[in-house]
Amino acid sequence: MMERDPRAVIHQVFTGESAHMSLDEAVAGFPMAQINAKAPHIPYSFWHLLEHIRIAQWDLLEYVRNPEHVSPGWPEGYWPAPDATTDAAGWKRTIAAIKKDLARMDQLLADREVDIFAPVPFANDKSVVRCAFLVLDHNAYHLGELAILRQVMQLWPKNRKR
Repeated sequence: MMERDPRAVIHQVFTGESAHMSLDEAVAGFPMAQINAKAPHIPYSFWHLLEHIRIAQWDLLEYVRNPEHVSPGWPEGYWPAPDATTDAAGWKRTIAAIKKDLARMDQLLADREVDIFAPVPFANDKSVVRCAFLVLDHNAYHLGELAILRQVMQLWPKNRKR
């Protein structure tokens, strides 16, 4: 049976399995000793990629829900400093923040008081649903990148099922 409620379809994309690797799968079993490693010819680390996802996702969420929000400068505001590093606790905080903001976006999309398809005047007339799809697209792109870089650096667990 075809789903008729667009909010239910969007919720499923935000919370369920899809054609793309999930955040949990992308970081599963990641060796903590390598979170600050950079693949050959790549200027950013694995943690930098996750922080970039976190910052961009947070910005898009605030862009459509907070009229006082000011986006970071591009591109420097969307990435940690090239020499910035973290520890295992910082890695976990970044992942938790990504999940928290994904849940916040999902809640905004489910809010029946919000017309998710209407232009948001303070967001240059972009809709909530447009920004949500941009979050999903951006996350999928960079999680795929993280997965490929893990492969290049041989950082997947040996017993990983593909």
